[in-house]
Amino acid sequence: MLEWFPQYDRSWLRLDIVAGITVAASVIPEGLAYASLANLPPETGLYAGLMAAIAYLFLGTSQQVIVGPTSALAILLASGVGAVAGGNSATYASLVIITTILVGVFAVIAWAFRLGFLVHFISGSVLTGFSAGAALYIMSTQLNKLFGIESSASGAFFGETFFGRIWYTGTHLAETNPETLAVGVAGIVLLVLGEQYLPRAPNALLVVVLSIVLMSVTNLQARGVEIVGSIPSGLPSLTVPSIPSISTLGTLVPVAASLFLLSYVEGIGAVETFARRHDYRTDANQELLADGVANLAAGFGGGFVVGGSMSRSALNDAVGGKTQLTNAVIALVLVVVLLFLTGVFANLPETILAAIVIVAVTGLIDTNALRQLYHVSKSEFAIAMSALLGVLTVGMLWGVFVGVVLSLLIAISRVSRPLTHEIGRIDGADNFVALDLYPAATTITDVFVYRVEAELFYANADTVQTDLLERLTTRDSTIELVVFDLTSSSTVDFGAAQMLEKLEQKLDSRGIDLRFAGAESEVVQMFETTGLAANAGGVKPEEPIGDVIDRWRTERSSS
Repeated sequence: MLEWFPQYDRSWLRLDIVAGITVAASVIPEGLAYASLANLPPETGLYAGLMAAIAYLFLGTSQQVIVGPTSALAILLASGVGAVAGGNSATYASLVIITTILVGVFAVIAWAFRLGFLVHFISGSVLTGFSAGAALYIMSTQLNKLFGIESSASGAFFGETFFGRIWYTGTHLAETNPETLAVGVAGIVLLVLGEQYLPRAPNALLVVVLSIVLMSVTNLQARGVEIVGSIPSGLPSLTVPSIPSISTLGTLVPVAASLFLLSYVEGIGAVETFARRHDYRTDANQELLADGVANLAAGFGGGFVVGGSMSRSALNDAVGGKTQLTNAVIALVLVVVLLFLTGVFANLPETILAAIVIVAVTGLIDTNALRQLYHVSKSEFAIAMSALLGVLTVGMLWGVFVGVVLSLLIAISRVSRPLTHEIGRIDGADNFVALDLYPAATTITDVFVYRVEAELFYANADTVQTDLLERLTTRDSTIELVVFDLTSSSTVDFGAAQMLEKLEQKLDSRGIDLRFAGAESEVVQMFETTGLAANAGGVKPEEPIGDVIDRWRTERSSS
């Protein structure tokens, strides 16, 4: 806030106020819905939204992103903490607060160690599949409320999974409450039509108001349509949970870790999207701090886990929100609602909350991205589908870890098999280029020039050595010098340096010299420390390929 507020343009104030009121009209019904999704009292969703908005106002770097409860975080929280609580509602509420605080602690620790870069190891294909799976999983959790089926138990053959809930609902359709289903379906239709024809209107709030009016003037409640019931008024107070046993706390750590990861990934995705759209810079590490403080505030404020919301951020952007001041307006609106208007929502049908959740999460299914993955890269599509099926078969918690493991395997696979080139010279010039990219370039009869388009480290060292030696065997002429161009390898770790020492010895046994070009000063220092520089005829910082070859020829002629 110390950076953007002193530069605030007063002409933006009207736009920020209008955007704040509009987004608040979305935050209120979604906050109530996501609290229900997390198996918590409805007011906790408003508490979480209020505390998150205040935290992001002071610490956030994105001008459009709105932080608060999200559907994916709510259901992951419910499934993860619910398993630990074992059906005890009082214990569950306390563990939710502890888990939310743990999420905040993890984010602050990650900020302190500047670990914002780690999110880039989660591939886009994994996120696409995970998001689609999460949407379907969340929809399945709302079927019992939408149909008015009493029990939310899952199918006996599939357990607490997407398929289990689909099976259970299908085999209990006879228990459907027609009035409940009619109200819910009507809500879905109105929300879909609103998104299509009035995308900037507070459609969710309008549907909520209409449903409350409907319940107030009819006897639908007597006919089995469940309502939210009374919501306590007043602002959130400081909530300090009792510390559980070490074993319970240990069980919550992986849940909190997965929630932290999902919270940050959701948020940073939205942050980067709107930063690119409006051409301004953000800080991934500062976003860790904002996410951490927002979750700490939500936890101590009686809410639950929060993260960046793409849908509410997109709404904020669409109606013209210019700065983080939008969060201040959202917070003020939520304060007014909590103090004076909670009684209005007592007659809100639960099936409408289910409708809001179902329509909201449809945006997580990016069919265009999945279709593009299928046509462009079958392997990436398979990875996306694996993440999707992971969520549907083993649940949200393990689905997150499936996505993380797949992302790391992709990253490891790519860096362990880097792109390599044999380098040639353009006739009549001193430029050296990749032969496979510039076929007009020619090789030097007795010299082999090689480049790796990646950092050199222990994971790709052996692959690089094997590739270089295999390329050497394909050359028709007798090679007397190998020039290893390090222009694209700004760092070389100890494991890679050891590989290069062995490579030098192998080449020397064949009567071939090894030289290095384009080495960074830190790499030169490592080569000198290990003795490789002396064996390779000396290594100069950032020495061009042509100069290396000329120096080698001079040394040979003088000897």
